[in-house]
Amino acid sequence: MHFRNVSATLIACALSISFSLRAAELHGVVLDPSRKPVAGAQVAAINRVGVVAEQVTDAAGKFAMQAPDGVDLRVAAPGFATKTVPGTEVSIELALAPVADSIHVTGSAIDAPAGLQGGSVTVITSGEIRERNEAVASELLREVPGLVIAQSGGAGTVMSLFARGGESKYNLVQLNGIPVSSFYYGGLFDFAHLTSDSLQEIDVARGPQSAVYGSYAISSAVNFVTRNPSEGLALDVIAEGGTHTSQRYALNGSGTLAGWGISAAASHYSNGGAVRNSDYTNQGLYLAVDRHWNKQRLFAFGDYDWNEVGEPGPYGSNPRHYFSGIDLVSRSRNYSSTYGAHYQADITDRFRQDIFAGFYLNNSPYKSAYGTSFNKDLRLTGEARETFSVSRHWIMAGGFVYEREEDRNTYITSNLGSVLLRRSNQGLYWENRFEFRNKLFVNAGVRGEIFENPFVPGYKNGYPPRPDFPAATYSQTSPKISAVYFVKPETRLHTSFGTGIRPPGGSDLAFTNNPALKPEHSLSYEFGVEQRLAGDKIALDATWFHNRYKDLIVSLGGSLAKLSQYSTDNLNNARTEGVETSVRVRPARWLSATGSYTWLQAQVLGLNGTGLAQSYYTPGQLLARRPRQSGSMVITAHKGRFDVNLTGYFRGQTLDVEPSYGASGGFYVNPGYQNIGLNVNYHLRSNLTAYVNLRNALNQRYEEIYGYPAPLLSAVVGVKWDLGRSK
Repeated sequence: MHFRNVSATLIACALSISFSLRAAELHGVVLDPSRKPVAGAQVAAINRVGVVAEQVTDAAGKFAMQAPDGVDLRVAAPGFATKTVPGTEVSIELALAPVADSIHVTGSAIDAPAGLQGGSVTVITSGEIRERNEAVASELLREVPGLVIAQSGGAGTVMSLFARGGESKYNLVQLNGIPVSSFYYGGLFDFAHLTSDSLQEIDVARGPQSAVYGSYAISSAVNFVTRNPSEGLALDVIAEGGTHTSQRYALNGSGTLAGWGISAAASHYSNGGAVRNSDYTNQGLYLAVDRHWNKQRLFAFGDYDWNEVGEPGPYGSNPRHYFSGIDLVSRSRNYSSTYGAHYQADITDRFRQDIFAGFYLNNSPYKSAYGTSFNKDLRLTGEARETFSVSRHWIMAGGFVYEREEDRNTYITSNLGSVLLRRSNQGLYWENRFEFRNKLFVNAGVRGEIFENPFVPGYKNGYPPRPDFPAATYSQTSPKISAVYFVKPETRLHTSFGTGIRPPGGSDLAFTNNPALKPEHSLSYEFGVEQRLAGDKIALDATWFHNRYKDLIVSLGGSLAKLSQYSTDNLNNARTEGVETSVRVRPARWLSATGSYTWLQAQVLGLNGTGLAQSYYTPGQLLARRPRQSGSMVITAHKGRFDVNLTGYFRGQTLDVEPSYGASGGFYVNPGYQNIGLNVNYHLRSNLTAYVNLRNALNQRYEEIYGYPAPLLSAVVGVKWDLGRSK
């Protein structure tokens, strides 16, 4: 039977079943060890198949929500150990802990805290996002072990993510579970434009995640989670200004109307830039609704973002004197829309049906001295998932996913004119989670993917000339297994193995004469140890990882043309391996510190069956823009009316390319750098806060991307007013 027919049958069966009307109001208070209230804690009602309902505690640490009888409560808060108690518990006391967790998590189709997963998962909490006062949420990713952020200049310029040495297009990026990576650029996502104002959490799963998410999750998966209407009554207002005429305004609120939870946000962020034509403007709108009834839930959201940035060019390092002056013409815009819906029904406390639907559209016009061009990415997603608790020690989830990717671009043409590139993906996955004596936790799953490429008309004037590509169908399988074993309650071993896939992007398909390009692949394994010390106030973690990338698409001109009859082919290989280490300390509620260090070896390997590498590279050469050494630290103090964050991150030297012509212009060493930041919040009243945020406080001169200077010392001053559960 065809996958789509199977999915339709499962959905119809699930929706035809009646649901129990029994529900109760769960209410209580979350306290710290000194019996003081914990505001902003995540409280979730859970049954054997996952989260049923959730809420964030208010300023008094209280929560109240509707949930079916017989559920447990899972509570997570920054700086505290995650705790699960019976649903009848009305006073929940949390112990101090240095590791942040979440009631939801990225990297699995089955709800499980990050600490019980074998893969490397990092959670950036709502409290961190609100307290740090960063306009762009992605700035917080700099402190995640194994991740390197590289931005080509100031605000709004392209911000790329390299996870464990993988390419910047090897990360699946989601907004509330809806994929927002580019089809044209083969999985690339520009992290520069996702503002922090409407976000509640950022979940990062390092390593390949294609067994769960399919395409593009070849090095990592990053999910940005927006504020949930079920938080209850909340409102916050932000206004700030700073150097380079920086301005930021945001309004966020949530509440309940006629049984519907409603959350909305509006934001504006602008920066004048350090040089002419480097200004940036970003405006966003967000709306979400949420409804619980019986044992069912419906959540739907819409997010719209418009941004524009000037592109002055690489006005920094100019080793071959190719750069002739500031570009006063080039500018890029993005009009991005993301919409999603999630229907959840607990047919019994052991069987759940989930249905997801999503739509993503990004229209990007670009103006330069050569005229105006555009790229238009569109993605439709639908998923049906069934989760079943076989026993208290075995949960399994399976589902079907259908995705439709489309792209239209100024430069994608045929003999007959413009071409609309399309691809349909169908995935069928199955994941199992086993628990043995509350000491060993194992996740094992597999996903089969079918890619359907339609007929693509040829273009005889292309470079290279493209013949007609017939319609083609091909399939791939991605397995994954991970495990956690507690030697002692304070000693945790974790390991995982998995594979990832990146199908050819729109540009790969448009600018080749090869009708049979295959997906790129990764194979990865890791092993780590986490040790808690000093009564759970210190956590040490070290993880070794190894990634092998193969079937990479490479251009074969010049002396390499003899290796294939086509201009591009799946012949390239690369390898990365390294160690991620971290230390987290939480000696008291008012003080915490984290630090991380990553050592990385990222090398170019030879093309299949040869001792040759792709053009401009040699076998064994370091991959560009991947530092051998990188790290970060954050020290946070809450004392009296003050909340203070001292932050820092460093990166060792990297191999980079000539700024104007890329690798064809030669390779150059880009020196390392250190960046120190200071953020201070002063609570004028219980709900009114003034803050100062210094970035690059030591005024260091450096370039994350060779030729593109990073901003020097900058400062912003702002005020924020919050009401209710906006923590």
